[in-house]
Amino acid sequence: MKKILPLEPKHILDSLALFNQGVVSLDEWELLTQGAYSRNSLLSYRNDWHVFADFCHGQGVTAVPCAITTLRRFAELAAQHRKISAIRRVVVTVGLVHRLHQQRDPSKHREVKYAMARLLQAKLPESKEATPFHAQHMIQLNEQLASSQRLQDLRDRLVWSLSYEGLLKRSELAALTTDDLITQGTQTFIIVRDQRVALSEQTAMLVAQWLDKTGMNHGPLLRRINKHGHLGETALDPSSIYRVFRRASRLLGESVTFSGQSPRVGASRALANKGMTIKQIQHLGRWKSPAMPAQYVGNTIASEQAKARYRHKKLTE
Repeated sequence: MKKILPLEPKHILDSLALFNQGVVSLDEWELLTQGAYSRNSLLSYRNDWHVFADFCHGQGVTAVPCAITTLRRFAELAAQHRKISAIRRVVVTVGLVHRLHQQRDPSKHREVKYAMARLLQAKLPESKEATPFHAQHMIQLNEQLASSQRLQDLRDRLVWSLSYEGLLKRSELAALTTDDLITQGTQTFIIVRDQRVALSEQTAMLVAQWLDKTGMNHGPLLRRINKHGHLGETALDPSSIYRVFRRASRLLGESVTFSGQSPRVGASRALANKGMTIKQIQHLGRWKSPAMPAQYVGNTIASEQAKARYRHKKLTE
């Protein structure tokens, strides 16, 4: 697709007036986009823009240029009766119109991105159902299996402990190798995506026991174990890690079921209760956006602090 250039300055005012009316013909859309899109795409753009322009008219504000809060508010209200994919299309359309009119693109602002991420997660039922895996669960499991000589029990204890202390995703657990272990003095670390994660003394002891019992010194840290209790060469995959957390539910006799996300939920809440901010938790959990840790934490002091900081930053821009 050829690059679409913004309108020349001499045409911008007339075009802004046209687009603020809301009803824009396909010919005008084709002129604006310089013939870069098919008729079906132009129909989609026209319809999506009409939806947004109608909203702006009802609010008594201009559609282009629009305020960041206007686009965010549109997304939040539209989510009550529209699919998130439809809202995303409108946001993309709004961004395109602004860029081609040489206006600041509101769809790229972090406030809009954060709102869209939050709305997306709210639409996903599985994100609401993730049961927190807390430190107390880990303590109970370690106590229950402490005297076991089974290799699987030692490995599973390590899975639960590493995932909770490092806020690790299943894919991050599966990707760990012996080369990711670092010891400096009495402190043991794991390296996760270039981030150094400190382990507790108890978890460091589990790592040492695991290495000693398996005799491994290279390759995947967490590995498959067959039905005969023999250690394999291949890494434990995300699906197997999911089953390890299902096993935790059974061992604890919990009425709810843990999943691979459970330790990240539980650890996030524990960190928030210690006074950490959403941004700090986001960094520790290696999230690209604060949306997920904010959702996991819920309506806590840490979440409110993050919102207050954001409002202050917005006012100073």
